[in-house]
Amino acid sequence: MAELGESPLWTADTGLRWLDVPGRQLHTLDLEGRHQCVPLSARITAVELGPEEDLLAVTSTGFGWLDPGSGHVEQFAEIVAAPVSMNDGGIDPRGRAWAGSAVRDGSRRGALYRLDGRGVTTHLEKLSMSNGIDWSPDGDELYHVDSTAGTVTAWQFHLDSGELDMPRLLRRIPEETGLPDGLTVDGNGDLWLALWGAGQVWRLDRETGETTAIVEVPVPCPTSCAFGGRDLSTLYITTANSGDAVGGGLLHAVDVPVRGLLPHRFSGGVPCV
Repeated sequence: MAELGESPLWTADTGLRWLDVPGRQLHTLDLEGRHQCVPLSARITAVELGPEEDLLAVTSTGFGWLDPGSGHVEQFAEIVAAPVSMNDGGIDPRGRAWAGSAVRDGSRRGALYRLDGRGVTTHLEKLSMSNGIDWSPDGDELYHVDSTAGTVTAWQFHLDSGELDMPRLLRRIPEETGLPDGLTVDGNGDLWLALWGAGQVWRLDRETGETTAIVEVPVPCPTSCAFGGRDLSTLYITTANSGDAVGGGLLHAVDVPVRGLLPHRFSGGVPCV
């Protein structure tokens, strides 16, 4: 059980990995259903595929390399300082890493950053809690969540340059419904969005933002989701242990009638920052 499960990551050779962020643990569920838990040397908020065996880690303050066998984290980029903290991240179709920062005091000091071989670039500012991020199957749109603002925004994404423009508010979630959290995109281009506090994952139409399907999660606080399984039709959902709810903090899985996409791999190399 995780205190705060996050960042599910599926690969065909390893199975599913995910984090317990405050518990500083990397969980792995391999292809045979065996579970392994590795203590981490530092707090990590998201994990992505690296260029080789090491994973790219989003740490509390920047980016680092994670050895998944030993749990050792070696930070190479320092971006923020407390009380601002890094949060969720993702890899774009050209292999650049993206991650956002969050504040919990309502000051909107969060931002969205891009990491490539040249270093770190700031793209969005004045965010409250940068969260889920993913791309359309053809890479022409980036989808981004600002949790406390309750928004899911679609940005026109330029693959060659990694630049964003022409934002489009895809969906605003009322606070009384829940907070939009992590997301993933399926092979049809629709979004699957975890709703913290609602106990649900919504499938959103990529054009209209309308809810086209709902997965009921038996705990109040799902945090993120990712496709996996041998045919990428299992939706794995991480959750938080929110107190009295039985099953909070466990990994949940549900078969869905669509297939997901494999994650991209960071290929920017070690930046000089």
